[in-house]
Amino acid sequence: MSELRLTSPAPPPRSVDRDAAGALVVGFNGTTAPDELLRSVAAGLGAVILFTRNVDSAEQVAALTASLRAARPDVLIAIDHEGGEFSHLAPANPWPLSSPRSLGELDDVDLTRASARDAAATLASLGIDLMLAPSVDVNSNPANPIISTRSFGTTADVVSRHGVAFVQGVHDAGIAACPKHFPGHGDVTVDSHLALPRVDRSIEQVSAVELAPFRATIEAGADVIMSAHIIFSAYDDQPATLSRRILHGLLREELGFTGVITTDALEMQAITATQSIEDATVASIRAGADLAMIAIGEADPAALTARLVQAVDEGTLDAARLADAAGRVRALAATLAGRTRLPGLDGAPTREVAARTVTRQDFPGLGGSPYVVDLTQGLHPAWNPYFSGLPEVFAKVAPGSAGVVLRGEDPAALSEAQNAAIGRPLVVAVQDAVRTPWMRAALQELLESHEGDVFVLCTGIPEDRALVPAAVPTAVTYGRNLVVLEAAAQLLTRIP
Repeated sequence: MSELRLTSPAPPPRSVDRDAAGALVVGFNGTTAPDELLRSVAAGLGAVILFTRNVDSAEQVAALTASLRAARPDVLIAIDHEGGEFSHLAPANPWPLSSPRSLGELDDVDLTRASARDAAATLASLGIDLMLAPSVDVNSNPANPIISTRSFGTTADVVSRHGVAFVQGVHDAGIAACPKHFPGHGDVTVDSHLALPRVDRSIEQVSAVELAPFRATIEAGADVIMSAHIIFSAYDDQPATLSRRILHGLLREELGFTGVITTDALEMQAITATQSIEDATVASIRAGADLAMIAIGEADPAALTARLVQAVDEGTLDAARLADAAGRVRALAATLAGRTRLPGLDGAPTREVAARTVTRQDFPGLGGSPYVVDLTQGLHPAWNPYFSGLPEVFAKVAPGSAGVVLRGEDPAALSEAQNAAIGRPLVVAVQDAVRTPWMRAALQELLESHEGDVFVLCTGIPEDRALVPAAVPTAVTYGRNLVVLEAAAQLLTRIP
């Protein structure tokens, strides 16, 4: 008779393992969820963030989110969707959300709320439940290289009022809103994707400007707040994302925020120039974040989970802090499960923004064959254009038009454009030229050399208008909003 051997069942996962997974939000590559990601979701992963690389169509996104929820129903699914070019949903969204600056300039909080509700309802219909918006940074510095029209305006009052309306609209659609980037990304001259910005304003100044919109949106019920990779020297010598003084002392204790704190993407150079993503993950949770975001497609949630568990075992991360972080994330997921979601709407607010933006400005009819020189910013991981450039937009409404897109200093291409525009009306578009020397020089050269009708379209912050000579007709779109630009192109290409 053979000996009976009993095998012990595998031990259940420790709570610390599940808490570690629950304090992570990660990105991935592809338009379907990899098996490794699905296993991590089943093991308790807090959230997944989608980017353009994950989006092909509305049907595909809905299938993707359904597969993630099949692995675990309460996983949070997030996406950046701020408005204008600042979205990663372009292939799946026929009615892009208007830029925050265009909403702030119209200054109709009901329209802002309707715009946010419309956009959030679209996300809800695709199975996305966390809208990483609005940006409530006060764009007080025109030289800011990263916020631009992502902000509702240049004053705390405008940003606060429209930030509140935006949060209310997102809640109307039944999903979660995330004001960002705490304590504020508006008064910088450095892009935190590339280096570590520093703000040397006093606590009183920060409180009056940067913090005002966060106070307002917290009172309005903000579900999540995203931290900034910025040193605020009046508070700490660490970037806010890694500062317990800022995340716990300021945001939790002083402002009274009880929701989920997520970091901005930890792979940004403001953080990883001095430490690994894994070490930053531990440091951010220790400082008070509830979700450490690793947005790169190569993120390894299993390895990151193991690193957090290791930190607990070594005594460099308190298990109670990790449990608190994961608990807040799970509480948000439970709350979202009880909200009523609206179906996707039809883009009416976007069309209204476009109509009101163009009708309050003068657009001369230049005929159907203008030459368009689009002077615009280089492509950036923070956003994804809904179109290749202004020539594409004009070609849809005026097939006889032509043009070129310039995203950097290129004397040869500029000279070719000048020659190609001879004998045709010229439309020059600029985007944040006030902070872009090559663009200002190109604008001046084009205006001085062209003989014939010229029109300048300011597609970024409205401060660019001051660069245009008084005799040259100009208009502002307050962002590269596709529907607004199409409306402007229709007016400019009409027969005079």
